[in-house]
Amino acid sequence: MATAFVRQLGAESGVQLNPLRDESEIPAQDNADQAFGILMRATRGRIDKPFAVNRGNVFTKLGAGEQVRLSALNEAWVHVVEALNNGAYQAIVQRLVPAAAAIKWAVVATGAAGTFTYSVSAAAPSGTYLFAVKHLECFNDGITVEFRAEEKKASGVAVDNDKFTLRLRDPGGSLLFEFTGSLDASAKDDYGNSAYLPDVVSARTDLVEISVGATGSAAVIGATSVAYGYDTNGQQKWAKSGVLVCFSEGGTAYTTQEYMGAREKLQYSQFDYAYISSGGTQSPALLAQLAQLAFDTNRQLRFDVPGNLTPDAAIAFVEQLNMGASQTAHLMQAFWAPLKSDDPTGVNPSGFFGAATLNIAYACLRNAQRNAKGFAPKNFPIAGRDWPLRRTRVAQAYSPRDQERNALARAKINPVVYETYSGGGRYVFLDSLTCALVESSLKKLIAVADMSTSIDDAVTRAAKDFLQLPMNVSLKRMRDYLGGLFTGAESSGWLVPSSDPDMGGKAWRFDVRPNAQRPYDALDVSYWLRYDGTNRQTFVTQTLTK
Repeated sequence: MATAFVRQLGAESGVQLNPLRDESEIPAQDNADQAFGILMRATRGRIDKPFAVNRGNVFTKLGAGEQVRLSALNEAWVHVVEALNNGAYQAIVQRLVPAAAAIKWAVVATGAAGTFTYSVSAAAPSGTYLFAVKHLECFNDGITVEFRAEEKKASGVAVDNDKFTLRLRDPGGSLLFEFTGSLDASAKDDYGNSAYLPDVVSARTDLVEISVGATGSAAVIGATSVAYGYDTNGQQKWAKSGVLVCFSEGGTAYTTQEYMGAREKLQYSQFDYAYISSGGTQSPALLAQLAQLAFDTNRQLRFDVPGNLTPDAAIAFVEQLNMGASQTAHLMQAFWAPLKSDDPTGVNPSGFFGAATLNIAYACLRNAQRNAKGFAPKNFPIAGRDWPLRRTRVAQAYSPRDQERNALARAKINPVVYETYSGGGRYVFLDSLTCALVESSLKKLIAVADMSTSIDDAVTRAAKDFLQLPMNVSLKRMRDYLGGLFTGAESSGWLVPSSDPDMGGKAWRFDVRPNAQRPYDALDVSYWLRYDGTNRQTFVTQTLTK
């Protein structure tokens, strides 16, 4: 085809067509504010890095769950499943395991009379074997392996086939993976790509590793084997293993170093999330690491105070954590639910189940409702009559008195209790306080933490987009972006006019300028915002007149 242009002109006559320039892009939002991160013990899930779980794959990814009576650590699984069913788009999970955890190989070897043998090896397989599978999703309950080769004929006679199909299933029979490849390292497909099974698998997923031990004439599925062709009834013949337990969890006792390692993995994950859940943990060491994660990521941590505690004990539990001492104490939020209810997942008998992760789920559901300017109603906290607890057979084990409610509020603890409203009573999140040790400040309000972290996230992402541009271009783009962002926030009800004289009656102002000491390569961005508050207390007076 003849073209009317070239991409690069030299000295010759002609037309140069430059690549399309895109100046239409607008900084866009994703749905990260509908996801939460969690460090948890699970019976399934990879251990090397975080992974995403949604309501469609939660049972495959995390397993069926175990009862809390076996280990209190199992409550986190209940939290995740309930949250995904009540508004959370996805959970970003970093599985907790001790150093003793071990991933093993499922080894398949050729046996006698066309059969195969199956074994589990802690070390990389060696010696004589057909192939081995390493499943990195680490199922405590094991996996099954099945495989078969199609008939291959030469001169009308069935011959051995190096190409076969491999399937991995969980113990319940659910298909996890299916691959078709060859045992011959030089095999190619019709497009010239490698058809060698380890290469096929590595191109498809990083959750499975394959090792082939057979070479030469032994690297085939024999024509007389139980994994070749069809039986006398015309049904496919598959070689199937029993359940192979290829992962050893190594216990459920974790050191501070192991908590730190898991926290760092979640911090540097490629997955994004706006909230951090404690999963109901009562471990001060884990909560301390989650608080550090909140500080490092500017994400909100919502954690549970055990529901079986009295108000005094609940206050002591929070005080020992000393969350208020953090530089970002407004990112930490405590919830105390003295409520016994049915397990929302049906795995456990009736008991105390924390509500902090459910509060996160409701926030994720709220955040999905954006207006025309892209702002969610984050100025509406997840508290009060509009956000009742969605559980069955709820019974309140302790009803705090007025003085105890006062003490809980001063300790920055949000009770989840029964309240009466017009239209009837319900179990609700009674308050929306952060752990910030302030009495009269916007930092004490969860809604403000929600809005301010969202603004910070938007500004820093835009600032990163504008890096490595000419200084004047970066200045203009940042100023234009902030003006549009804050105008949208004000029109969405996030910001209200300030009474501060420096604000001049405005809800926001900003300053963007080159750094005084490094004007060539550093930009200073500052902004002042007056967020709308939350009505926590209403004083009513009736006056009799003559």
